[in-house]
Amino acid sequence: MSDVRLLCSNRVLKNTGPVRRFAKNCANRSLVSVFVLFVLFPHGSVLPTDFGDVYDFYKKGNYDTLVKVSRAALQKEEIDYRILLLYTSAEKDPEEIDKTLRSIYEKKGSHPGIFYNSVFLFLERCLVLEDESSGIYWGKIFTENGTSSVRYAEGLYTYACILYGAGKFSEVRQILLKLRELKSAEKLAKKIRILELSVEKKTE
Repeated sequence: MSDVRLLCSNRVLKNTGPVRRFAKNCANRSLVSVFVLFVLFPHGSVLPTDFGDVYDFYKKGNYDTLVKVSRAALQKEEIDYRILLLYTSAEKDPEEIDKTLRSIYEKKGSHPGIFYNSVFLFLERCLVLEDESSGIYWGKIFTENGTSSVRYAEGLYTYACILYGAGKFSEVRQILLKLRELKSAEKLAKKIRILELSVEKKTE
């Protein structure tokens, strides 16, 4: 069994306990990530009342209502990116997340780091669900524009894993080289090395 597959995705041991635990752990990690990212980006945009309501639903675990309220708020011309972060974590339908992110991304020429924190959460979802198409689409955008995200290094690693699963080994190498240049990627050094060795083995 390849170590990198265990690190990168649930492609191994499908429908078994370890994989289900991995998926559950990813979901739990996403919720923790949302809290951390919210603390790091406490200043919202223009909808403080709406965010207060949405965050209250989040704290109470009322995710269905959170999603319903968030969808309406995120269709407005000016959005609170904190709501997007909570929505991305709570929405069950990955296609809806993809559609929402695309709609917001295409409205403006630039977005703050907190937007790309939401993209990072979606990249994790794409990896677990093996959605290579959406993962590659958003991975490219994240790589080019998401440098202000506090999860930039982890996002690049997640993108590299998605590319690995898609068999795009030359692209994986490019992302890993970029990762090596980031000081924030030091904590991922072991995982990066395993992925590098796996790519070498696949292409030798």
